[in-house]
Amino acid sequence: MGGIGEEKMAGVDKSEDLPEEKLMHRLSAMENNFPDARDPRSNAADALRNLESDRAGLVERLRAPKWFAPALGALAAVYIASPALPEALNRGFVGTPVIVVGVLLVLGYQRATGIKLLRFRVFELVLFASAVATTLLFFSVSLGLAAGGLHGWIAASAVAGFLAVTALAALGASSMRERVRDVA
Repeated sequence: MGGIGEEKMAGVDKSEDLPEEKLMHRLSAMENNFPDARDPRSNAADALRNLESDRAGLVERLRAPKWFAPALGALAAVYIASPALPEALNRGFVGTPVIVVGVLLVLGYQRATGIKLLRFRVFELVLFASAVATTLLFFSVSLGLAAGGLHGWIAASAVAGFLAVTALAALGASSMRERVRDVA
């Protein structure tokens, strides 16, 4: 029957007598979203470069704020130094604000980076437990120093606790950022 409708198929005129690979090239050029479908490998390489650039930008945005680790260290130091305070101020005055400020620091970190600190891996959990244990250890030392009347040495205990907790917090934040970088 060789009518006009049969000569045109999928928008390609059969009268041109195209070889099959030329016909497939035309179809594949229409089926993808790349501007130049002649070399799909270069387009894929461009897409991978763009993806790597996006990943690097995401990791840069997730960089931990510089204030986070020192702020946690300072919070630990305040708690460690609390035995140096007079008895009347020491009873509940330090514990509650330390917890409230700690929660606010975590919320500020989450807001600044987008990383939720509640999703710990084992390594981050060990670092967090080490920071708490270090704080309690130096707090116990401070209690002993206060009981012995060596109030001046409580400052040394607080400084040591500050340095240890700051280092642990920085290491934990870095580990979480690396985890996001590896996934992103």
